[in-house]
Amino acid sequence: MFNPQNNQPKPISLLWRNAEDSQHQPSIPQNDDLRIKVIANTLTLHTNYTQFIRKTLLTLLTDTETLTYRHQVLEDCLNHEDFTTDLQQLLPMIRGLHEYVSDIRVRKNEISIVLSRLTELENYVDCVQALHRILKIHGSKLQADGWKELHQQVDELIKTPLFQQMAEELPNLRANVREIVSVTIGVNLSPDLKPIGATLLSLNKVRFKGPRFFRKLWGNDTDDDRGITPLRESPQAYQFREDSILADRRETLDRLAANALFNDLGRILDDVIRPIGRALQKYTRVNSAFLRAIEPEIAFYVGGVELIKRMRAHGLSMTPPQIVPQSERRLSAQGLYNLDLALRLSREHRDEELTEYIVGNHVVFDGSGRIQILTGPNRGGKTTYTQSIGLLHVLAQSGLYVPADSVEISPVDAIYLHFPVEENPAMESGRLGEEAKRLRDIFSHATAHSLVLLNESLASTSATESYYLARDIVSTLRILGARAIFVTHLHELAEDCDEINAEINGESLIQSVVSIVDDSDDTVKRTYKVIPAPPRGRSYAREIAQQYGISFEQLQSLLNDRDMLDE
Repeated sequence: MFNPQNNQPKPISLLWRNAEDSQHQPSIPQNDDLRIKVIANTLTLHTNYTQFIRKTLLTLLTDTETLTYRHQVLEDCLNHEDFTTDLQQLLPMIRGLHEYVSDIRVRKNEISIVLSRLTELENYVDCVQALHRILKIHGSKLQADGWKELHQQVDELIKTPLFQQMAEELPNLRANVREIVSVTIGVNLSPDLKPIGATLLSLNKVRFKGPRFFRKLWGNDTDDDRGITPLRESPQAYQFREDSILADRRETLDRLAANALFNDLGRILDDVIRPIGRALQKYTRVNSAFLRAIEPEIAFYVGGVELIKRMRAHGLSMTPPQIVPQSERRLSAQGLYNLDLALRLSREHRDEELTEYIVGNHVVFDGSGRIQILTGPNRGGKTTYTQSIGLLHVLAQSGLYVPADSVEISPVDAIYLHFPVEENPAMESGRLGEEAKRLRDIFSHATAHSLVLLNESLASTSATESYYLARDIVSTLRILGARAIFVTHLHELAEDCDEINAEINGESLIQSVVSIVDDSDDTVKRTYKVIPAPPRGRSYAREIAQQYGISFEQLQSLLNDRDMLDE
């Protein structure tokens, strides 16, 4: 568990069974079509962790054993609230170690360097001891291998002679520094009371204080640490008042401050600091790297617990996913909802349950259908549904709980997104050309184990051209064997699912799914439910126009109210 060369713990990770695996690169595009940035910000306890957590979410794990490793670490945090609270309180202590490491790098004089290093080592000892206490108190009830290995490592570290020597010696070294709290300076005066010379008289263990003025001036006060003038702070901390009795002496005093007097003080303090520096040399190889490495990982799990608690407080399910082999290319989710939508609603309805606002869907990707052609009304939840599938994989494959009642999921090796982009003058080939480039790039990298999410792709050309282009893309996805969702208003494409399945050989069957509405009475009510069904053939754009007051009748009435219509 230890590196014999420096007596320091070997790398350990709470996210990776082997710490060396932490160099995995993100496998999701850096754009934010899935709103991963929002999820990362929600998980983040401090801005220091934002980038780390976002990278963790963007890096899709496919190794079942590592996912199980993470889920077990999270389970311990979720099941033992007092343990998680202790970890959360430890994080600011570890975070402070970054400051001392940076501080040492910018220091230029020996006193500052030695004192910063002493402070870093003291805080390192405090952090290790605090972590050891937490793991010792809660260790018997923790089940995850990650926590057990960390407990063993910290237990071994704290028992090493070097650490014990450091824990015993550092307070004594600090005491030597803390004893020096003031300096006595003797100032010689000329007959007209101008300062003409100064010397250092002593280093003191007591601080000087302001005066009991008249008693001290006439010698009636035996309190030697009190001056006969107000206590003057350094110019950075306290500016002299213009009516001060020393105001007209400032220029003279400033010259004294710049002369050899303070060089003398530096040399004397060097004599105090130098033995401390020599004493710290035996700890040259001691560093807080292993603590700083697990700090954002602990923050990731603590943030995960807070997310679970937040959703459950609003009456929504958060559940551990059951990971099934990647080769099955399967997903079965009950009550799946869009986490980004739930987070937005939780801010609007802070003290309410969200079950009346959030719709859960039953989602299946397996041998009976791995490519979904999703049609339905405008604003019927198609994009929200598509994002929920992507976010489900992001959360499950980063080791977190998922927003559903139950989930069985085969990991994907990558998620490829094709959401609409606005045309702009910088595009060399127009919007359709840009879409074509992005689609070609997807098919240059996607595999049978990928997830492809296409949202209103090819909508920038005519309906006839869009249909034939979309049919080719869907046919290629079937050959590839990937899982995919194609959100479209091309109802003909959804109607032709059986025909394409019959014409094209492949392992991913294409099926039509629909965002349904309830139009049993005179009104149209969106349910935001997505079910396998033939396309309904309506976009309900007219109802949306009525909702926003732009139907023909409403606009005609508006013009009439403005007296813009001839009688």
